[in-house]
Amino acid sequence: PFRGNLSIGEVIGGKETNPLWTSQVGSAQFERALEASLGDLGLLAPRQGGQFVLNSALEKMEQPLLGVSFTVTSTVHYAITERATGKRLLDKSLATPYTAEFSDALLGVERLRLANEGAIRENISRFIKELEGLNPAPAN
Repeated sequence: PFRGNLSIGEVIGGKETNPLWTSQVGSAQFERALEASLGDLGLLAPRQGGQFVLNSALEKMEQPLLGVSFTVTSTVHYAITERATGKRLLDKSLATPYTAEFSDALLGVERLRLANEGAIRENISRFIKELEGLNPAPAN
C-alpha cells in the first residue's frame, strides 16, 4: 500500500556539524538519506501527492567521547499519517546502534562520522522493516 504513495513531510531534529567539535547529522542530510532509501524502494511519492505522509524527528545521537571503536546510537521518531483521514498508522521511536571499528578509519573524527552514518542507515533500514509489517485498510 505504500509503494509510490509515501510522501515525506517534516524532518526535524538534526544538528549540523561544527568543524571545531564532533561530527553530527543535520536534518537536511537525514532527509536526503530518507528520501534516497525510500526512493530506491519505489515507496516515495511526490512531496504533496502521496496518500500517506511521513514525519520524522531525529531525537538524539548518542556518541562516545573517546575510544578505539565508536558505537553511535541514533534515535528517530517516525509518524505516518493517512492524508485523507488524518489516521495515524505509525507513531514510534526507533533506536539503532552502529559501531565503527579502529580498522574502519585511523582518525577518530572519521570513525565517528562512519558510526554516525551507519547508525542512521541502520535506523532507516529498521523503519523500512516496520513499514513491511504495516497493512493499512484500503480507503473506501
